Amino acid sequence: MPRNKKIAIVTGTTSFLGRSVAKYLLSKGFVVFGIVRPESEKLHLIQDIKGLNIVKLDFDKVRSSDFLCVNDIELRKLIEEAKENNYDISFLHFGWGATLDRSNFMKQMLNVDMSIKVLEFAKILGAKRFIFAGSQAEMSETPYGVAKKQFAAFAEDNLSDSNMSFIHLRIFSIYGEGDRDTSLIMTLLRLCKENKDVGLSSCNYDWNFLYINDFTRMIHKMIDKDVDSGTYDMASDDTRLLKDYVIEAHRVLKAKNKLNFGERPDSIETFAIPNISKTIEAIGAFDFTAFKDGIKKTVKSI
Repeated sequence: MPRNKKIAIVTGTTSFLGRSVAKYLLSKGFVVFGIVRPESEKLHLIQDIKGLNIVKLDFDKVRSSDFLCVNDIELRKLIEEAKENNYDISFLHFGWGATLDRSNFMKQMLNVDMSIKVLEFAKILGAKRFIFAGSQAEMSETPYGVAKKQFAAFAEDNLSDSNMSFIHLRIFSIYGEGDRDTSLIMTLLRLCKENKDVGLSSCNYDWNFLYINDFTRMIHKMIDKDVDSGTYDMASDDTRLLKDYVIEAHRVLKAKNKLNFGERPDSIETFAIPNISKTIEAIGAFDFTAFKDGIKKTVKSI
């Protein structure tokens, strides 16, 4: 492996965000290691990604001291070489269990314990930066938001005297190709294509959608520019009523089905208005994909 090679180690590689970021960094010449649980049912989603080094490791079942004895040959080689060479290693932590069970306090607290082990592993590797996929839900008091916020606070304190920077991404709503089938946008697009009516909440509250390709480009710029430690809102420059987003997508698709607003209850999570000024200041001028263009690209994948 060449000296000064840029390396990315990604947890949660089978997830929508982890998978997309891994693919993009590979396209930019990074050596990418994707960490997945050995028993993952989603392993097939990444097995065909050319150049991706898949590492089977379950942080819930190992101790920090075990990391130096990992059986994966390529990862052991990386650990050894990283100690001798000036590798630029980015550790991107997208792994988080029970993302669809956000109200389960115990499951969310287990994520904090797991993430602390991941942080210790990044230290052993000598990573230059630790990028954590937080959430706008941190501004609410749901167990999911509280757990994300608790780990971010732990990491910030733990790394205060470290050479490893802590990049806390407060991620808003991301959509695009590869998203889970049950997300709002993917459900909406599918039902529009099938000409089936859509049951929705009132959607009468502010929202922000960021296209997946914009998200991956922003991550790359953060690494490339070696941004300072801190919390960065990951969102687009287009915050408006969710209802307006839904109507625009419906119009772009020229759909004939009905949008039944108010048929479902509103989310209990309070939406926070993103402030991307710090993010843009850190990564430089950025051209966001217009929502209508992102919708046109996304619907082709359905």
